[in-house]
Amino acid sequence: MMKRVISNLVLCFLILTAYSSNISPVHADDDDKYEEKVKEYEYKNDDEAKYEDDYDREYDEKYKDEDDYDHEYDEKYKDEDQSEEYYQQNVKIQEKRTIVKVKREYWYKWSRSANIPNEYATTPISSKQTVPIYLESKDPLYITAIPVQGQIFVPFEDTAKYLGASVTVYPNSQIGEIQLNHRHLIVKNGTRVAYENMKKTPMPLPIFSENGELYIPISVLANGLGFQVAWTKQQQIRIY
Repeated sequence: MMKRVISNLVLCFLILTAYSSNISPVHADDDDKYEEKVKEYEYKNDDEAKYEDDYDREYDEKYKDEDDYDHEYDEKYKDEDQSEEYYQQNVKIQEKRTIVKVKREYWYKWSRSANIPNEYATTPISSKQTVPIYLESKDPLYITAIPVQGQIFVPFEDTAKYLGASVTVYPNSQIGEIQLNHRHLIVKNGTRVAYENMKKTPMPLPIFSENGELYIPISVLANGLGFQVAWTKQQQIRIY
């Protein structure tokens, strides 16, 4: 009985020894293959790294001048870029400032605003009457002035000619056209739109006709031709 147990133990020992010796070579072979792959991969990476280094070096040499140029450009135009940025910001601020609704309309100043004013300034005359218009170096022109809703209307053709403008009136279409030097103004009876140097511009009130004569706000006519308007103590309209 004892001999059989010993024999079995010896047999098991031999089997385990044989099994271990068969496994070891497999591990050795796998390790060798793994090391070869690692070396191959590292070698490949070394080649790629070398290629990339060479490429980077060539790129740096090739575009060195362009980089220098960009640097010079940035330094040269740095102030201009800042100026442009400041200009754009300033433009936006000015645009915000100009978007202002006209709250009051004056008879002597053409606001060119499309907004309906909250109130109208008082005119120096309150009813239709004959008023002298005075332009320096000229004798006064006596015209019929008509106050309407904060505006003083004057005869279109006679007043424009007095100011030195060329005048054309088209009777059928009721369109009036005046020009003085580079100033050009076109108006039409019944509308509150004027074409100032071919730019569509709103007027405070529409043109109207009386006794076959077109009437226009003195502010539109005078300002449109480059003049200013004032009321004098001598009860006359001064244009300058």
